[in-house]
Amino acid sequence: MNTPQAGRILIVDDDPIVIRVLASALGNYATLMFATSGSEALEMIKRHDFDVILLDATLPDQSGYDICKKISSQLENDGVQVIFVTGRTEIDAETRALSYGAVDFIRKPVSVPVVQARVRTHLTLKQRTDQLKLLSRIDGLTGVANRGEFEAVLKREWATARRQQTMLSLVFFDIDHFKKLNDTLGHQIGDDRLRAVAQLLASAISRGNDLVARYGGEEFVMLLPGAPLSWAQSMAETLVGKIYSENLPHPKSPFERITLSAGVACVMPEDDQYDSLIEKADQALYKAKTKGRNTVVSYTP
Repeated sequence: MNTPQAGRILIVDDDPIVIRVLASALGNYATLMFATSGSEALEMIKRHDFDVILLDATLPDQSGYDICKKISSQLENDGVQVIFVTGRTEIDAETRALSYGAVDFIRKPVSVPVVQARVRTHLTLKQRTDQLKLLSRIDGLTGVANRGEFEAVLKREWATARRQQTMLSLVFFDIDHFKKLNDTLGHQIGDDRLRAVAQLLASAISRGNDLVARYGGEEFVMLLPGAPLSWAQSMAETLVGKIYSENLPHPKSPFERITLSAGVACVMPEDDQYDSLIEKADQALYKAKTKGRNTVVSYTP
């Protein structure tokens, strides 16, 4: 028995014969779904993620071209590959499809080898694009999210918290005396310590919308949507304590080990100034450093 291939495919056509042919040609893919109208297809796209959509130009409720235009607008950043499968043979039909966001055009009656080859090609392109997007959001050294990803998520979660009138907490972590560590033990050891801190912070989050990211240098951030200040401070204190108990050597630190300082801030967004949360957490972090480091301070106006 063949192992199902990775790939999420939606077939949109109102002809049962065409659906059976395409389903047979693509039956070895793990996720294969069907829609017989434009409205059904759009509803399925809202509920599921697809890599490739095979779309007929003529549907009972609306034009396939209009559907393609809506898909391209709705999934602008998802890179979904729309392939027209249609009996329309005129050149302007193909040109129109491509101008509306389709990546390929297959004419009916379909050739099974052609469908298989083109779907395989566009799936590969989609998966490579997805991998590149993932890599662009990850800090190469530590494996957690990078600053760009953090800022994008913060902006999105800020808007959600503002709309739902919920709390949004942010913790800034800084590795104490990190420059002295690099100067004494070398950058390789410094990199090892950065990875160890990142892994410990990342292992502490369990909710799907929480985020740990490397903000820059030896600074990390933890974004906690929906978390009140007391909860965020408690988590920060636990993590500062865990790093201390790891006893990672740091000969130039007064604690003789790797320690963290942390600043915590929490707001219920009322405007679109999401940078204010960063400023508050950063101010709290500065106070933690002035208090002697290896401690947690929460922002107070």
